[in-house]
Amino acid sequence: MKWNVERSLMWTATGAFLLFSIGAITTTVVPPLVDETIWSAGDHVLHTYTEQELRGIEIYKREGCVYCHTQQIRNLASDQRRYGWRLVQAPVSKSWEYVNQQQSFLGTKRSGPDLSRVGGKYSSEWHWSHFRDPRNMGEKFESPNGAFQSASIMPSFKYLSDQDIKDLTAYIQTLGRDINWRKDRNGKLLNDYEK
Repeated sequence: MKWNVERSLMWTATGAFLLFSIGAITTTVVPPLVDETIWSAGDHVLHTYTEQELRGIEIYKREGCVYCHTQQIRNLASDQRRYGWRLVQAPVSKSWEYVNQQQSFLGTKRSGPDLSRVGGKYSSEWHWSHFRDPRNMGEKFESPNGAFQSASIMPSFKYLSDQDIKDLTAYIQTLGRDINWRKDRNGKLLNDYEK
């Protein structure tokens, strides 16, 4: 009996398409139908962006900040410790935190620190200085020749106008503010730099 190669390819392609369709539907269509928290903020109050913060989002996108910074705390103990504040571990990012965003900057590469919980962690003046001269801020390490070098590889944003830096800082200060997580071991709220 002679096997028809063309018919075999057609059945293989049809089977592959059906298998792919089942996988796509079960991973993209079914979860939001089953779990409402994927697309709803529930009882959480979400931040509504001001005009200044929206301009800051555009600057963040234009300057390519997402290429080095993520905005998601993964479910890893090291992430929670590293991006916490005053020995308080940062909570894992939840889907409801991104409900109000027109565009999300989750990112994939961490050349710089994660920014999802940075709002209120530093003052606006600190951010201003950091954008102007990031390599002069933060940690330094001793190089093999004995000189101290900046740990930051972030470029300077001195070319941005004062208003651009204010807008960018306003956006950065919103990150992680929808969830009040900075509490000491007794449950007492720690003070933000800015309310």
